[in-house]
Amino acid sequence: MHTLETALVNYWSRKTLSEKDLLETPDIGKVLLRTAIGFAAFTVLILGLDWMAAPTIDRPQVAVVDQAALMPEPRE
Repeated sequence: MHTLETALVNYWSRKTLSEKDLLETPDIGKVLLRTAIGFAAFTVLILGLDWMAAPTIDRPQVAVVDQAALMPEPRE
């Protein structure tokens, strides 16, 4: 078990950023590009899920609610 813990600690210590890397100013162009790519991917995901979803008319319980007539308000 000790060797597994040592291996995990060594792996994660190589994957984390050093203090020097954290203090460097990031390139604003890369940050904006990555942000735009992230938003675009999220938008494509949402639109893809919406496009793949079944229309509500195919689900009878929703179709009935959509076509239900509103009841008139009670008169006093």
